[in-house]
Amino acid sequence: MLRGGSMDKIYDTPVKSIRKYCLEVCSLTPKGVRLCTCFDCPLYFYRMGKRPSKKTIENVVKHKAKNPELAKEK
Repeated sequence: MLRGGSMDKIYDTPVKSIRKYCLEVCSLTPKGVRLCTCFDCPLYFYRMGKRPSKKTIENVVKHKAKNPELAKEK
């Protein structure tokens, strides 16, 4: 056990790693990640660096069902 020292993590959590990946893909701009329209991406729900709520997932699934042409864009 360490005492009086920093307890920095050696690695990121999986969700934080997904956020970093999405930032790399979107030219390191948080706005690009926020405006991402790749609904088919398996990382889409985790792109903000947090676990999504059930309501968020349901809203995206409904939007995807209403606009299938947007879901197929890449």
